[in-house]
Amino acid sequence: MKWLKDIDGSFDVLLTDCYQQREMEMEYHINQIRFVGLMALFLLELLIGLLNRGLDWTLIVVDLGTMIMTAIWCFCVSKWAKSDGYKPWLKYVSILFDYLIILAITLEMEFLSEIGHFLHDMHNTEFELMLISALILFNVMSAFRQGKLIIYYSTLCCLATGTVILEHSGTARAIEMHEQIIILFSGLLSWSISSYITNTYTRLRHRERLLRYLPKKLVSAVETGKVDIEPGGERRNVTVLMADIRRFTSMCESHEPEVITGLLNRYFSAMSTIVFKYDGMIDKFIGDAIMAVFGTPQGEGNSASNAINAAKEMLEALTALNEEFIKEGLPRIEIGIGIHSGDAIAGNVGSVSCMDYTVIGDTVNVAARIESKTKELNKALLISKVSVEQSKKQDLEKAAEVSLKGRVEPIEVFFDPQI
Repeated sequence: MKWLKDIDGSFDVLLTDCYQQREMEMEYHINQIRFVGLMALFLLELLIGLLNRGLDWTLIVVDLGTMIMTAIWCFCVSKWAKSDGYKPWLKYVSILFDYLIILAITLEMEFLSEIGHFLHDMHNTEFELMLISALILFNVMSAFRQGKLIIYYSTLCCLATGTVILEHSGTARAIEMHEQIIILFSGLLSWSISSYITNTYTRLRHRERLLRYLPKKLVSAVETGKVDIEPGGERRNVTVLMADIRRFTSMCESHEPEVITGLLNRYFSAMSTIVFKYDGMIDKFIGDAIMAVFGTPQGEGNSASNAINAAKEMLEALTALNEEFIKEGLPRIEIGIGIHSGDAIAGNVGSVSCMDYTVIGDTVNVAARIESKTKELNKALLISKVSVEQSKKQDLEKAAEVSLKGRVEPIEVFFDPQI
């Protein structure tokens, strides 16, 4: 049985590792705050005591002992938080220590007051209420830990510690109830802050992931609920664009992997920007090939026309990119682009833990096979007759009638004479 379920059910399970890593990082930072805060408190107490009473060995021994104990604990927490592996118990033990140290300070101050410490003139209630403010601060810090359970736990520990302190000091019942209500509200504040941080982090991670494949306008539509990307699939009329780098294998053989990787990243970045500009979606990168889809998940505009316009601009952008490559002594890239329109199943495909929004169907296969004919026909861009008809473009000319693998009937493909 899992020791404690720290990640709420509302969290994206694909982001669990990210949350756990962030949790360990945050525990480390909270521990730094704890160390600095408590050391400053002890040193201030020691300084004031020495200024008021001179060399007081009892005060020195008690304060230094507490400081050493706190420093050892903070060192241990720091090592645990920075070590490999997720430790769900660490935040619970750390919170318990925070409240125990407050109780220890209470007992320490009471002991020093009884033997003539400089705080002996302060009324117990005044001092205990000062400690309550420290308790509330520790409770609010729980907001920076992941999960609702830890906030419930921290608030419960804070309430119990505060009640013990207030009861011990003989505080008036009305004041005690007042402080307990404030502690409960600090827990509510912590929960609100934690929910805001978690939801913001999740949305930003989702947005960053979507922006890798979808244009900004479509991502905004998905986030606002205007467009749903639900599990499953539906039949849609789409246009598929396949772009492949020619002689890529020989390029890899003659250049170092780092050079090819840098080249591809710049190429993919430039091409993806253009696809997004025309409301397309990057379905996937297949080695050196790009598969882009127009018309899903958002069906606005003429998908065939958008795909053709994107292909033309991709070829123009490649010319400028090649000029940069040549100046830098890098290999020149040549690509072939195939475009075809038709029905396909568009939707989320995969498992619960790993899902991919994609299109499946013969339309994809035809687009890939049209692209393979670009080298044979010495054309950088070939477009199926179906796509030409759907785009309603009049400036395209027939290139040939080609036979494609797996299809009985040949199909007509067109090209742009201006390219």
